[in-house]
Amino acid sequence: MRRRTAALVIGVLAAVCLGLVLSVAYPFTTSAPHAATPGDKFTVGEADAFSATGAITVDGETRLAFDGAVAADGTWYQRVVERDVVSEEYRSPDGPVYRRVTVEDGEAADQRRDQLAEQDRVSLLRESRDGDCVTFVTRRKTTSTTEPVSGTASVFVNNLWVAGYEATGTDSGVTTYRPRPGWYESGATYRLTDVSGTVRADAESAAVTRANVSWQLTRGGTYAQYVLSSLVGDGPTASRTTFSFDGTAPDLERPGWASDDEPNSSDVPRTC
Repeated sequence: MRRRTAALVIGVLAAVCLGLVLSVAYPFTTSAPHAATPGDKFTVGEADAFSATGAITVDGETRLAFDGAVAADGTWYQRVVERDVVSEEYRSPDGPVYRRVTVEDGEAADQRRDQLAEQDRVSLLRESRDGDCVTFVTRRKTTSTTEPVSGTASVFVNNLWVAGYEATGTDSGVTTYRPRPGWYESGATYRLTDVSGTVRADAESAAVTRANVSWQLTRGGTYAQYVLSSLVGDGPTASRTTFSFDGTAPDLERPGWASDDEPNSSDVPRTC
């Protein structure tokens, strides 16, 4: 046991010494770090009708996933998965917003029920429980004509700007970009390594049509901090962002659960 402890201490001290050596060889601040948002930002397409999907994974775990669509008549639907919570929303033109939320945690579900009770324009239509998995279906009255799907899609497009990019070519009005490794400054300083993948975007509007990029991110403002973080800290975080946007008008059908009446069980897929 003492040998293991001594070895661990020696290892940490060696890493610290290495960091001190590197801090002399390298400046305490990064030299000319990339801005996290150089030039024009990528955007979400402005089509009146479209469908989109996206996902963000960290160290192999899906942290956020989304699929949504807006039809030509203004009907919209979106589904968002954030760890143990699955949220779906649907609205036909001039109708209320129906929402189905599935929470895979009994305590969190109780908190959500309390929150729903405090919202004046929201009615709880149904609640079902399967063990710790609880599903709520609500109806919300609204006069807004704004669809939220493009806003949700922007979360994934904005996440692409963790990296900077260089254009590799343009074909048929679409430019392909590749992420760049290196130091970045955006509130905090970090370094990207093992970057890969591409982003395809409209050459004029920078609206993203397809993206699949990944990198290793290590926080630290100097090369010495980067090495110390890699050796004795949490180490680099592996991240991947995917996104696709289709400007073709989709056909949307009302989900079986999006109703004031109790739907037929065969029309509602299990969510738990």
